[in-house]
Amino acid sequence: MGPQCISGSTMYVRLMKTKVMPPLWCRLDRLWFPHPGVLEGSITRQPFLCPLDHVFEVNVMLKEFPEDEFGPGINIREYSFFDNPLMPKQVKDSWLDVQLCREGSPGCNVTNNTSSLGIRLPKHSTEEMFKSVFSLFKDVKVIQFSTMQDAFLGFTDKAKVVPCKICDQKTEEKFRKRVKRYVGIWCCVKGSDPGHIYYDMYWDEKPNWKPIPPQASEDDHPPW
Repeated sequence: MGPQCISGSTMYVRLMKTKVMPPLWCRLDRLWFPHPGVLEGSITRQPFLCPLDHVFEVNVMLKEFPEDEFGPGINIREYSFFDNPLMPKQVKDSWLDVQLCREGSPGCNVTNNTSSLGIRLPKHSTEEMFKSVFSLFKDVKVIQFSTMQDAFLGFTDKAKVVPCKICDQKTEEKFRKRVKRYVGIWCCVKGSDPGHIYYDMYWDEKPNWKPIPPQASEDDHPPW
């Protein structure tokens, strides 16, 4: 979940688009007391389509943070946004499908002649490539990726300091500082005190990370 969400969020920040959150499939329910994964006595089938706030802190995602410290905000909508009968037809009809492909493979390129119905974009595209490609489709309302896994290589200026007196942090550092706050906790493990487990947006960068409750009081805090 983390890598794809991060890749998608960075891309939407750079394109200044609203991010439509995908459906979330959960293996374990989230309650406010210890449980074995689902509400005991219920007939919940696993996995199940779960609310966005089972994983994400929606109130935090909607909160306004100072841009000089956290970078640009990320506007979001839930996936059901497209099912709303009030959705304007001009939005529904303005759709671009993006399929990721291996760079150098046949047809894995984007030109001015690319069909507006869909494009093939090389995996691990740079920020410059994203800006160049999608400038061709600046009037398109909806951009849908087949997957966000391996879509974005990273910020161009991740190793540079933003040239601004108050912007003394790197672009990627600001972005990380923002999205780390977007995930919450899972609750709760039976027979453990505390029983909650902190979600970590960057868990894949920590080789020894395990989805377990805090083992000591000093560890009982979000991963930021």
